Amino acid sequence: IYNFIFRASADTKIQTYYHLLEPLFHAMSDNNLYLNLGYHDLKTESPRSVVETQKEMVKVVTNNFNKKGRWLDVGCGTGGPACLSANTYPNINVEGINIVKTQIDKAKIVAKENKVNDRVRFNYGDAHNIPFSDNYFESIYAIESAFHFENKIQFINESKRVLKVNGKISIADIVIRPEYLKFNDWYKVSIAKHGLAAKEFYSKDKWTRSIVDAGFNKVEASDITLNVANVLPHWINLIKNNQSKLLKLYPQIFLTMLCRCLQYAYNNKDTCPFGYILITATK
Repeated sequence: IYNFIFRASADTKIQTYYHLLEPLFHAMSDNNLYLNLGYHDLKTESPRSVVETQKEMVKVVTNNFNKKGRWLDVGCGTGGPACLSANTYPNINVEGINIVKTQIDKAKIVAKENKVNDRVRFNYGDAHNIPFSDNYFESIYAIESAFHFENKIQFINESKRVLKVNGKISIADIVIRPEYLKFNDWYKVSIAKHGLAAKEFYSKDKWTRSIVDAGFNKVEASDITLNVANVLPHWINLIKNNQSKLLKLYPQIFLTMLCRCLQYAYNNKDTCPFGYILITATK
């Protein structure tokens, strides 16, 4: 509400978003420091835990990467994905950038605790002006962070600049699905933009066109809305079953509204105007 009334800058909105929701993510995932909703492989049984699906999201996003060289985590959060990747693939080095300085401090601690701080580094950095030289990385990923970026075209161009030839980019992002937007959904989109600190939600087609226009090759976009939506009941149950813990952090009305939003997305997953995509490309 404060950001809406006073028209805060994009950076301030993003920092406010994580100041608000980061404690919930961590409390609900046993402080594993993953800040994504999770991914469920529809061919497997229902996931045992949210953390399991959050790790699966990281693996799915980075699946087509060469498992060596330098990786860049854009919008690295509190370090969970970068540290997981480094522990999984001993021949990679990961650089994480973020505009939320408190998260960078936490990420550095996580790297030390995971004993990967010799191969994983976290620093302040803006997705619009990536602080690395040309042709530096073999792979770049952004997990549930690109919807925040005020200028997604600039992020795409910057990613291409710092990628080596034949380097790969992978983006998991919340998107708009125009085919399911109704006229009276305008208020839902407006609330989502302010609530999620997003100036604009791209559609699957707009992401694809933008990446193709930037000169990337082998562009593939997959709608993974169902994979993510299947995790949402687990989030709802966690919130409801941990009220005593969460009420120390949030007012009841916030938790109730959050559960209703998650339930709406789950109930309407086949035709929900909000979706989730995984898009990959090669320089």
